[in-house]
Amino acid sequence: MSTPEKTLHLIDDRRMGGVARFLERVSEIRQNDETLFVKRGTMRGHAHDAGTIVSHLAISWRSLPMLITLRACNPRARIVHVEHSYCQGFEVHRVPGHKQHRFHTLLRTVYALFDEVVAVSEGQSEWMRDIGVIADRKVRIAPPLVDLTPFLAIPAPDPGPALRYGFVGRLDEQKGLDLILPLWRKAAPQAARFEIFGNGPMREEMQALAADDPRITFHGATDSPADAYRLFDIAVMPSRWEPFGLSCLEAQAAGRPVLVAPVDGLPEQVRLGGGFTMNGGPEAWTARFAEGIGSDVMKENSAQARRIAADNASRSRIRWASILETPDAAPIAFEEPEPLAGES
Repeated sequence: MSTPEKTLHLIDDRRMGGVARFLERVSEIRQNDETLFVKRGTMRGHAHDAGTIVSHLAISWRSLPMLITLRACNPRARIVHVEHSYCQGFEVHRVPGHKQHRFHTLLRTVYALFDEVVAVSEGQSEWMRDIGVIADRKVRIAPPLVDLTPFLAIPAPDPGPALRYGFVGRLDEQKGLDLILPLWRKAAPQAARFEIFGNGPMREEMQALAADDPRITFHGATDSPADAYRLFDIAVMPSRWEPFGLSCLEAQAAGRPVLVAPVDGLPEQVRLGGGFTMNGGPEAWTARFAEGIGSDVMKENSAQARRIAADNASRSRIRWASILETPDAAPIAFEEPEPLAGES
């Protein structure tokens, strides 16, 4: 028989990404929660001594037998899935048109096994509903729960004669840095700078696009993402898809306005300020790089960014407290909080 108050988190990826950082934060707040690693390709789920089981697993046809038996072996447990991976942008770029029906069938089949599915953004939730893979009553919306303290401690940017742009993330197809690097090189003033933090399979391609431009610096991966923000004024997120976009939240917490692509969960994070959505494709990015951001607008958006990030993190903590069935945690203290992005 399951223990009603016990919560078990299932993961299939130990890399230090968004899921790992989420669970790191959860373990600080909920010390009795447990985490179990499930190897990808495992064909059978098992009975667990837990009242609530939270899946952070990647959904695929290969994982379906394990998820079906997980449900069958834990009939009294409340099983929740957090959708960290899939969103509209992912479907557009990674699912060919002739396979979309099959992809939707997979999601509809798997989501039916869970008592609740957590979308990490309004944009992701709307996509789930629009393609008809889940009933409204089963969807909860809760952005990732992470510790923003190191980012909130970073001094606000103090731009010089020319702006310093920055990117913090993996150098791969998803993050889309290849889409804007040539635009920045052509449009940004000669005194501007671009600081790039991260590694990945497209690093050599990115360096080729930089073409030895002395204004662009590749710093590689960093063990202290918060400190990276000290080196630039404006963050960029030109992602092709982004269910939420944790780097946007962290940049805002550091007081850095963010330029975001109009995809998935990114626009809602700057809807109330603290950055700009680059609607209009390459032309919008080119114009922004050429014009920059005036000092008054920069200061206003920096203050907005930090306040919105702190308040959103506070609200996220309360939402996760509700989802994980624990008393609401005290929100981060912050004067005059703004509404959560996407709420009235």
